[in-house]
Amino acid sequence: MNAAAEYIREAIRSEQYRQALAEWNRYARQLREAVEAGALPRDQMEQARALFEWGHAALLGARAQLRARYRELEAAAAYRARPGSGEARPGLLDTRL
Repeated sequence: MNAAAEYIREAIRSEQYRQALAEWNRYARQLREAVEAGALPRDQMEQARALFEWGHAALLGARAQLRARYRELEAAAAYRARPGSGEARPGLLDTRL
C-alpha cells in the first residue's frame, strides 16, 4: 500500500485530483478488505492516517488558493467591461459610487 499512498500524494501535488480520487478509492477499498480480514498491521493503519491528514491539509490549501484566484478574476472582470458600453475599454476605471 506504500506505492498507492505515494501515487496519491504525487497526484495531489501535481493537481491531478481525479486520478488522486480514483487511487484513493482503490486504496480505501484495500484498507477496508484488510480490516475485515483482520490483516491490517498497525504501521499500515498509521500510514493511512498520515496520508489522510496530509491530503486534508493539502486540499484545504489548494481550495483556498483557488478561491483567492476566483476572487481576483471576479474583481478583474468587474473592470473589464462597463455596463452599457458594449465592450471592454482597457485603462478606464469606473469611479461612480
